[in-house]
Amino acid sequence: MLNWVNHFGRNAKSPIEIARELNPQWGGILEIDGKYINIQNQTYTIFVAVDYTTNDPFYFHLAEEEDKENTETFLLIIKEVFKYPISAAVSDFGKGRVFIDLFDQIYPGIPHQACVSHFARYVDIRLPKSKKSKYHQLNEYLRLYIKNILYAQSYNDAEEMLVRFNRIEHLFIAKYHKEIIRSLRRNFSLLTRHFFEPDLPRDNNVVENVIQQLNQKLNQMHGFKNPQNAYYFLKLWFCARRFRPFESSQIRHRRKLSSLSLAGVNNLTHKNWLKFSQQKNTVN
Repeated sequence: MLNWVNHFGRNAKSPIEIARELNPQWGGILEIDGKYINIQNQTYTIFVAVDYTTNDPFYFHLAEEEDKENTETFLLIIKEVFKYPISAAVSDFGKGRVFIDLFDQIYPGIPHQACVSHFARYVDIRLPKSKKSKYHQLNEYLRLYIKNILYAQSYNDAEEMLVRFNRIEHLFIAKYHKEIIRSLRRNFSLLTRHFFEPDLPRDNNVVENVIQQLNQKLNQMHGFKNPQNAYYFLKLWFCARRFRPFESSQIRHRRKLSSLSLAGVNNLTHKNWLKFSQQKNTVN
């Protein structure tokens, strides 16, 4: 398998080359996330960008770590090379809030939603689940209360629940309680931005679904010898994923269409993704 990947991946078009040739028309709501991958006992990060409207995973960036420099490169390529027509974005916080802080610098004034699913998982991890915990009942109450805030039906409901929490906040005395509550208050506007922007989701489940599919294939590869092998694989996988029609989408009009088709790229039905990936791009 790795020999096949190296043979075809070496000559495969990059996401930038595909964008220049096919000129997909994206909806403008950007979802970004990152995934760790182990290459020869060293941890790398795969940054992934997906257009929410078309479900098109149009760009990936393989980096040695999820730091400020690599995140900035990732976001700047989306902005300056892809010329992505951004109207809003959803992301997790990134390592050390790197997604949040850099996004606001690179895209000032663009609405940015912090993924509520990621925040809920953060709360779930920080709160002990053991019934033997000294604060077990308080932990379960706080877990549920924050979940209700995150998944409220309106901004007013979320804000009212946060205000009501002031009356009982003194009960939560553990250090991790205070840290979680402080984080919720600090990020409340980021977690509720979707209430004020049409079509902006409260989570980045679309890009997470892409990463989940990618992870299934990565598990079958049983590792890579070096970053170059991984990059070759990623070029091939992302190209194939963008050509593949949605077979069981919950949204009826997407069925039998690929993400590139949804992005307005026509005449894909007669094209083989592998053959396309190997053809020399004649577009300047």
